[in-house]
Amino acid sequence: MKKIFFCLLSLILAVNSFALTSKEEDALVREFLWHEFVLLPKDKRPKIGVTLSAGGLRGFSHIGSMEVLMESGLPVDYMTGTSMGCIVGALFTAGVSQERMHNLASDMPLSSLSSDLTLVGAIKYIFNDKLFSSQKFQDFIDNEVGGVYYENLTIPFACVSADIKTGEKVVFDSGPVARGVRASMNLPGIFAPVEYRQRYLVDGGVVDYMPVDIVREMGADWVLAIFALPDYSRNVPSTIMGYVLRTADLRGAYLTTNSEKDANFVIAARVGDIGAMDVKETLKAVDIGAKATIKDLAAMQENLLLFSIDYVFK
Repeated sequence: MKKIFFCLLSLILAVNSFALTSKEEDALVREFLWHEFVLLPKDKRPKIGVTLSAGGLRGFSHIGSMEVLMESGLPVDYMTGTSMGCIVGALFTAGVSQERMHNLASDMPLSSLSSDLTLVGAIKYIFNDKLFSSQKFQDFIDNEVGGVYYENLTIPFACVSADIKTGEKVVFDSGPVARGVRASMNLPGIFAPVEYRQRYLVDGGVVDYMPVDIVREMGADWVLAIFALPDYSRNVPSTIMGYVLRTADLRGAYLTTNSEKDANFVIAARVGDIGAMDVKETLKAVDIGAKATIKDLAAMQENLLLFSIDYVFK
């Protein structure tokens, strides 16, 4: 670290010899320190965790956020996610390319979620109280991640579901990735609960919309929480499904308040009134996530660099 100190001193002296504004000087020093930080071995810096919120299809904003973070060089040691955040997190930690994730965002029909999302299925849903099956979605994710298990991911990852019988939080961090992803996004009132080990599992957003607590339990010292933040005030739902999704969103907003306090830094991708199931706006969500992360990147880097001082110089 003495090398970094003397390099920094030299940089500051060099900066002072040019006619730069204080803002430009700060940016130059930060960029230098960040470059040195990302090259540090894992045992010389804090363990970094990233958690991705739920949010329906508007959570495709996480793809844009993660793309910017990876370009910045941010090392990620642990990840967690709920519902849509779980989907993106699973794809990312399984090594699915950014290009493929963009392709999924641009062309992900609702039919990939369930074989029951048809006219006949809708009639059964309305008149027979028959919930949709999400088995097709598990098969879809299994194909995308190549049947990988949590134990074999390059970055340790966990996702959250909820037991509809007991209200307990259920964390998936072992076994087939696709099974946990399916359980985590299994919207109550729309999809039938996933039966697993005498539990009946539904969307994790019911109990932990943005699982900061889980990524800390995994070992993260510093946590970045990324929130797909909708604007609930712009419209009133007009359908049964719309009300179900709005109820889940409002519950999620309440839960997220504590999660934000427990994170070291929060990036809020303001996805506005993009619908939770609006397949036409998914690429817009990706773009919003990227822009929000670019906007907050410098502040996030400064926060992490300051937090890391005790680790670097211990």
